[in-house]
Amino acid sequence: MFSQEEPASKSAIQILPSSERYVEQMEALMAAVYNLDPQDESAGLFNAAHFRRHLAIFPEGQFIAVDMMTDKVVGLTVSMRIHFNPHEPMLDSWWNLIGQGWLTTHKPTGEWLYGVESAVHPDYQGKGIGKQLTNARLETMRSLNLRGMVAGSAIISYHKVADTVPVEDYVADVIAGRRFDHNLSKQIKMGFKPTHIIPHYLEDYDCAGYGVEMVIENGAYVPPVQMDWPANRPLIIQPSFG
Repeated sequence: MFSQEEPASKSAIQILPSSERYVEQMEALMAAVYNLDPQDESAGLFNAAHFRRHLAIFPEGQFIAVDMMTDKVVGLTVSMRIHFNPHEPMLDSWWNLIGQGWLTTHKPTGEWLYGVESAVHPDYQGKGIGKQLTNARLETMRSLNLRGMVAGSAIISYHKVADTVPVEDYVADVIAGRRFDHNLSKQIKMGFKPTHIIPHYLEDYDCAGYGVEMVIENGAYVPPVQMDWPANRPLIIQPSFG
């Protein structure tokens, strides 16, 4: 799920690997971004316990943006690895896809990076922090030699026209640049390719429940070497000596 003023200069913001010492601040960031209580299980938000679990499962995929002048967490991303077929849409809800927040669906040998969450504090939005966090994810994708990254983008501006514009037309307009969506348009600009519409993606008024599956492929991906072993090759057992 993606959700993307000027209290600090851009140079004061650093992208760091998430760590245990920041999990309470990360929970507070969730509350500030979504105006909900992360301790309320019905809110569907990450809290400190979730973030600790993410670090235990897949530390390489977790990043934060920190205002180094105040040591304040102002942005974060959560990621996991999955098995994914680009030709088959992922139509499950976001909350189910991520194991109700605990990343129990993480696949250690998954060939794709899945973007679970990306959030920037309201006071720090519009400063390119979301893009920096995405770049950190893409660097992880490349360093792990994954096929690419896939994520869902809630179309958070759709509620403005949902009563009169079919979702298929809305998404087509956003892709063509005829409409601007405060989530999807930004992800397209960063290089993601929309592939499928996901109904019942989120229980959220702004997106009317809809998300859009997005994919970016790793242009540097190197397929693993397949060792050819002839089926009719004779088995030779060497005698042992000693």
